[in-house]
Amino acid sequence: MKITNNFNVPETLLALANRDHYSKGNADFSVTEIISPPRIQLLRRKHWEEMEQDVADMLWSLLGTALHVVAERSEVEGHTNEERLSVGIDDIILSGAIDLQKDDDDGIIITDYKFTSAWALRQDKPEWEQQQNMYKYLVERVKKKPVKGLKICALIRDWSRRDAMNSADYPQAPIQVISIPMWDYEKIEKFIHERVELHREAKVKADWNEELPLCTEEERWIRETKYAVKKEGRKTAVRVYETEEEAQEHVKMFDAKDKAYIEIRKGEAVRCTGNFCGVAEWCTQYQASLKEEVVNDGNE
Repeated sequence: MKITNNFNVPETLLALANRDHYSKGNADFSVTEIISPPRIQLLRRKHWEEMEQDVADMLWSLLGTALHVVAERSEVEGHTNEERLSVGIDDIILSGAIDLQKDDDDGIIITDYKFTSAWALRQDKPEWEQQQNMYKYLVERVKKKPVKGLKICALIRDWSRRDAMNSADYPQAPIQVISIPMWDYEKIEKFIHERVELHREAKVKADWNEELPLCTEEERWIRETKYAVKKEGRKTAVRVYETEEEAQEHVKMFDAKDKAYIEIRKGEAVRCTGNFCGVAEWCTQYQASLKEEVVNDGNE
């Protein structure tokens, strides 16, 4: 991948961005790799030399790297920072780098640091649950000691004190520690086998130049279309609805002088439209969806 510097940031940051910090050791698969959709993984391998990213767009990944470096230097008794563990499963080796392990007499607590947005924190994050439970599997296999807790330490990059004061549902501090549900051993191992098989099947398709498996709606981070009831002169919505019919019923409750109307907040596949996968321009699934949108817009 080529790292560009379109905004002339200091060369030291550019050098940091160009350093390859990631290594899965001698493993066949890493935890983050098998969680990722096979389509994305294969397209990234195929187009790696063609991919570009500007260093100015890498702020949060650079801060994440810095956080991990600082965490490694922090020594607290009973805590293990930045440890990579590997285990054999059938004919493959799986590895994972665990941010933090707190070792108590009765078990280990695993914590992973995540830079995230306030909006994302309030959504379901199945990949966090999957990742943490695979780390649980690695720790229990390697260290022969039970894991008694899984946690995410979320660092909220767009946290607002005003929003926190105005809404009890909004994160009340810029750092939130969240407990993650724990799976039993059999469920984790079954999940790992299923994910490995998906990646293997996708690799076969790629080798034969066949269409790659499609990303699911969940993997594309689908955001559904919403219908916001608004009043002229007011910046925020009065209320946001799942259906247009509900929004229309609400609008009928206003007097004409209120000048109420419906704002359609069109849904989208956030991972694709924001190119968070890095391969949107080569993805036939995404390109086909763009063509379908053009057709649908033309028929409206």
